[in-house]
Amino acid sequence: MARRGTGSARRIHDALLATREEPYVTLMVNEAAGDGKVHQLYRSWEYQDIGHSQPSPASSLLTVMIRATR
Repeated sequence: MARRGTGSARRIHDALLATREEPYVTLMVNEAAGDGKVHQLYRSWEYQDIGHSQPSPASSLLTVMIRATR
C-alpha cells in the first residue's frame, strides 16, 4: 500500500486523541495480528500492556493496552 510507512496512521491516531478530555485511552489488540507487528506498533506509540481479555468464548485472547492521552 502506498501509505504504509508514511506516518499517516500515527497522525490520524494523534488527531483523534487531541480533542479528548479523558486522561487515558485503552485498546485491545490480538498479539498475533500482523505477526506481532500491530502490538509492537502500539507499544512504539507508548501504549503499555495491562492485562488480557477474551470478550467472548469464540474470540481470541486479546491484550489490553493503555496510554495517557496527553
